[in-house]
Amino acid sequence: MELPLPQLLAELDAEVYDSSITDETFFGAAVQRKDGHIALAMPPGRDELERDTIARMLLGKALGIPMAPLPRSLRVAVSS
Repeated sequence: MELPLPQLLAELDAEVYDSSITDETFFGAAVQRKDGHIALAMPPGRDELERDTIARMLLGKALGIPMAPLPRSLRVAVSS
């Protein structure tokens, strides 16, 4: 999880896509396909640090990687 984001995405077979959801409270969503590929849908126009941080959070949640607790203002739901 400490690799530069482009390298991490390649290692985990993941891609970031621009979402059509532009609501300021939507940070992104991760979908893991049956073949293992992970699609991260994230709103366009967010700064690089935010996209990097949220992408790592979504990947960690999708893969079940233990992480530090998230701020209370962020709500993450995982469904299968």
